[in-house]
Amino acid sequence: MPTTIRLACRLAISAAALLAVLGSFSPASAVPVFARKYQTSCQTCHIVFPKLNAFGEAFRLNGYRMPAETEEQVKETPTSLGAEAYKKTWPSMVYPSSIPGHVPIAINIKMADVYSSSVDGADRSITRNDFQFPQEVNLFTAGTLGEKFGFLAELTFEEGAGVSIERAQFTANSVAGPEHAVNFKVGMFAPDLADGFQEMWLMTNNGIDTMFAYDPIGVRGGTGVAEEPNGISIPASVKAIEFYGVAKHRFFYTVGITSGLGPVPATSGNDPHSGKDWYARFDYKFGGMGLDGDTTGKNLPPENWRENSVRVGVLGYQGTGNDVAFDVTDELGAPFGVADRRYDRVGLYVSWFWRDLNVFGAYLHGTDALTVTDQTTLAQNKIEPAYDSWFVQADYVIRPPFQVSLRYEDLNPGDPTAQSIRLGNANFSYLMRANIKLMLEYQLDLQESKNYNLAAVLRFAF
Repeated sequence: MPTTIRLACRLAISAAALLAVLGSFSPASAVPVFARKYQTSCQTCHIVFPKLNAFGEAFRLNGYRMPAETEEQVKETPTSLGAEAYKKTWPSMVYPSSIPGHVPIAINIKMADVYSSSVDGADRSITRNDFQFPQEVNLFTAGTLGEKFGFLAELTFEEGAGVSIERAQFTANSVAGPEHAVNFKVGMFAPDLADGFQEMWLMTNNGIDTMFAYDPIGVRGGTGVAEEPNGISIPASVKAIEFYGVAKHRFFYTVGITSGLGPVPATSGNDPHSGKDWYARFDYKFGGMGLDGDTTGKNLPPENWRENSVRVGVLGYQGTGNDVAFDVTDELGAPFGVADRRYDRVGLYVSWFWRDLNVFGAYLHGTDALTVTDQTTLAQNKIEPAYDSWFVQADYVIRPPFQVSLRYEDLNPGDPTAQSIRLGNANFSYLMRANIKLMLEYQLDLQESKNYNLAAVLRFAF
């Protein structure tokens, strides 16, 4: 029996044993922030958390408020800051607001048992039963501030990376024009440029690194995915100001301006924020629930994970790294600096829902203008490499507690001498309770079969 099959059997048995133990416990009131506020199940907004269903997407785009929200839907009364009568006398008096009536704290925890194999040249490294207890812990707070404003913040501990602030955003909704048409957020957040395929919206444990972790810097361009990416592919997180909205129930747009580049070399000696990047995305949804929650003229199924719809979008990202030099070593071992004077990304996103099946994917084409910033023996000091990255993923609901996912990823690096990267990812998820998930996930390097990762993951939120 092949090693990976034997390993899968062992982890499946371990997962079953873990399930038997945990299944005896009731989650009681273990529900996240907005489930507490509205006293509703996580399944109201999620297919399998953190992946959103159509209603959950409308809820998110509406500033974490129910579409067409009424006072009766809010089960935990917020604390008023000022009298309602002040609205009529504004600006003579401070306009009233409110804060959540409870302490809006929620926790997400992931425990993982990981078996991995990696090959570097002639050397192979195998890790057996790496107990990552925990693999990741997320402490977050979120809520609304009156009728228009809201907030969300997240503090994350990650195995091998320590503690970091992942999100800290302030939002304002329907600030001008028709309802839902003009909203903005400011802070650190996952940009809507990657709505639907950034890690925080995926049911899988592994993110799509071929989209977000490509490093374009190199002698002849980038060679592939970096463990610590320079952040010049498309960003999974930004420090930005973003405007977004929904028009005519079906058209979505977002435009943002961000500091860009992400982490830069300590040796650069330059301010990485002197130049700003910008991004934009435009989508249209055919069929199903409107992006603002509108259901006019639609006969939707009672199963809220089901929908017959197609969403198509185009996206773009452009930036400059004129003042940041990255250290590169040529074939002779001589170090020199390289700057990415200008980087352009254009892409396409498609998501198709049909009953219990969701097939979605994205394509990204990137170009970079690399320039050597110091003396070197290279024959040329300016190159403009291009790369292509794409993925397709299929998620299927067997029955609401049981769901599977398959994904294929492909990256053709900018360096023509570098090998393409092709990855396969398979996931089986079981929702033991609405807020407790057990996963078995396998990722395989399709170019080198000795590179793989198999993990049993327990994830719960409260």
